[in-house]
This record gives sequence, structure tokens and C-alpha cells, in this order.
Amino acid sequence: MRPRQRLALLLGLIAAIIFVRLGFWQLARLRARRLHNDLIVARMVAPPVSPFNLIPGTRQYRRVSWSGTFDFDHQIVLAGRSHDGSPGVYLITPFNPDIPAPALLVNRGWVYSPDAQHVDFARFDETPHQTITGYVEEFELGGDGPARMASTPYAWRRLDAREIRDAFPFQIGPFYVIALADSGALPTSHDAPIRLSLPVLDNGPHLSYAIQWFSFAAIALVGAGVVMWKDRTVTVSASA
Repeated sequence: MRPRQRLALLLGLIAAIIFVRLGFWQLARLRARRLHNDLIVARMVAPPVSPFNLIPGTRQYRRVSWSGTFDFDHQIVLAGRSHDGSPGVYLITPFNPDIPAPALLVNRGWVYSPDAQHVDFARFDETPHQTITGYVEEFELGGDGPARMASTPYAWRRLDAREIRDAFPFQIGPFYVIALADSGALPTSHDAPIRLSLPVLDNGPHLSYAIQWFSFAAIALVGAGVVMWKDRTVTVSASA
């Protein structure tokens, strides 16, 4: 075997090994994602419980239900949220439970906003006292840039765990709740927010990425074989 052939074979094998390892890495990520999805589904299908009985580390996506009263005087919005291609915001409203416990922030849903930042809160008031059914979401930890928008004090880019608690003159819970359509809320003015749905779970791009990496491995081996064959052909022709 000529040096060029050995080099082609060596490079092809090295590339193929790397690509195969990357392919199996994507398959491992796919398995992890499926296990995570199974955990989320188990929490979603479980009967709703009181949000005040949840254990940290196991509460995200748990369905909850409890009664209380909305505090429409201390609302904020999550800016830059779209719905069917239209700009808008999510309404985030404190909800004071009927039992002695901290208020929980509730994502009441999406409303239209031309600049995806400002909103007339009064238009979207609901029946103050009601029973909320939804699922738990955790506050974010860190992120790029300030969580709160300087141009609009009540508008937030994200609900940052460290900043959000200082935004209210009272104690709030360590997580927030996304209200679902079955909360039974009724508008008391012009409009009602569009409730969000349970998150859609998928397997992500990991399987397609794995197929791509395995394809690259095959291409590397075939490419090395082609180089070796051409080199051999040239050698045979020259010797003839």
C-alpha cells in the first residue's frame, strides 16, 4: 500500500470514528429527551393538586388547582410574545390564595399589543375571585441583558428568579403558574386573554442529526476508498 493510500485510509477511518461517535452522542441525547418527555407527561396527566403541597425539584409542569383572588393593581407583562403572527404580551397577575400563603404569579394568557410591550390592563380584567387550573413553571435563572425593560417598568423580557421578587411590595411564591383554558375565567370588561395550552413535546432534531453524522461517516469511508482506488489505478496505468 502506497503512502498516499495509507494516509487516505487513516484520515477516512479517523473521520468515520469521530462522526460515528457524534452520531451515538445524538442518539444518547434523544434517549435523554424521551425520558424527560415521559416525566413531563406523567406530571401533566396527574390529577391537579394544590400548588402549596409541591416539593421543589418535582413541581415543574405539575398541574395545579386552587382558589383565590386576582390582584389587578400589581400586574406585569412578558413582552414580545406572538400569537398566530400577531404581536402581543402575556399578562402576569398576582393571585392571592384563599388560604394563608404567598401570592402566586399567574400567566393569564396572551393579549394583543401593537408594539408587543404596552397594554391597557383594564380591558382584560376577569372575575377577581375564581379557581385557577394550570401548570407550574419555574422562574428563569440568569440570561442575557436585564430582565426588566427600562422603557416600560411593567414590561419584562423574562421572569428572572432573582429580579422578580423585588418587583412586588409583597411576598410571592417561588414559581409561577400558567393558567389553562379550563380555569373557567370570565371577562368583566371588553376582552379576555387567550389562555395558553400545555407545552407540545417532541423528540427534537437529535434523530436527524444522528442520521447526518452516520451519513458523514459513510461518506468519509467511501471517500477514502475512492482515493485509494484512483491512486491504485494511476499506479497500475503508470507501470503498464
